[in-house]
Amino acid sequence: MIPGTHVEFPNASARPSAPAANIPLTGFAREGVIVVIGNALIALALAALGIGGTFFDNLVFSQAIGLSIMLVLDVARFHLQRRNALTAPRLAVAMVLSIVLGATLGRGIAGAVLGLGLSKAFALKDLALTGWIALSATLLLTWYGWSRTRIAELSEQVARTAWQKEAAERTALSARLQALQAQIEPHFLFNTLATLDSLIASDPPRARELLTSLNRFLRATLEASRAQSETLAQQFTVLDSMLAVHAMRLGPRLAYALDLPRDCANLDVPPMLLQPLVENALKHGIQGAVAGGRIEVGARREGRHVELTVADTGVGFGATPATQGAGVGLANVRERLAALYGERASLTLIENVPHGLVARVRLPLDDTVGATAKQAAP
Repeated sequence: MIPGTHVEFPNASARPSAPAANIPLTGFAREGVIVVIGNALIALALAALGIGGTFFDNLVFSQAIGLSIMLVLDVARFHLQRRNALTAPRLAVAMVLSIVLGATLGRGIAGAVLGLGLSKAFALKDLALTGWIALSATLLLTWYGWSRTRIAELSEQVARTAWQKEAAERTALSARLQALQAQIEPHFLFNTLATLDSLIASDPPRARELLTSLNRFLRATLEASRAQSETLAQQFTVLDSMLAVHAMRLGPRLAYALDLPRDCANLDVPPMLLQPLVENALKHGIQGAVAGGRIEVGARREGRHVELTVADTGVGFGATPATQGAGVGLANVRERLAALYGERASLTLIENVPHGLVARVRLPLDDTVGATAKQAAP
């Protein structure tokens, strides 16, 4: 179904359904109005050329004949459709018979209305003219109906193409987002396993604590990689377990704090949005400083936006290519924001005085990622 409409398209491989075995009342009424107007114009032209009787006489004859032909042709077309036998040759035969029967019936009705005898109503000199006029008008009306049907078919084809294109774009976007959010820093896992291996022999209680934190982090990360969206509370929980693992691995070289206000806890955000920024702060900020440093993750509302920050007191701006905005983690975040929000979201990097870096993400509140992700799903 196209969003915002009530038009559904069948599977492209399905066979086209048979024509509806009924005459739509709206189409019948539209056709009747066109026939009545055309009959009036024919009567006016005949009166102007001095053919037939008065304008009123010509109007009665043209309306009776035109409407009778239309009625007979619609009845014939209805029966052909109901039997699923409507083809071009059969339609042509139905048109010829409709003209003959409709013209005969129409002249009889007009003669009765005007009080004319049968000999005058069916005068030979008028029958040929009636036949040519009826044939021309019927062909013109048939061409008009065919044109409208063709236009409707082309419009449906354009709409179906647009729907298929939109569905393909949604599928591609969904796969792209899932691939982007599934990227996990492999060095983190390797380093943590190496630390765990050394703690098993030297400090078993800390090894068990580290293993518990690692298990909690990996479980939450796996769930986030499969999700379309998650709340900030869920994302901060993942970051807490992640930073706890790093704190055990780095010891006193890492301190961290998470600040999530109550009014931001239930906001939907892209899954694993902040994790690459925290990993970037750890890898290119804290681990690059001899004395280590501190990482602070926060959130706050600003009007119709929410601002998320990851600040570190590491080596500072421009110390590595990643802190200059060229890192894989930062590019990942920027690409996901562009895919989900376009220009309505942003990622900026600023210097953290006296040293370090602040990554700031700004998201619109009036278009949560939950709704966007549902649209992107195939």
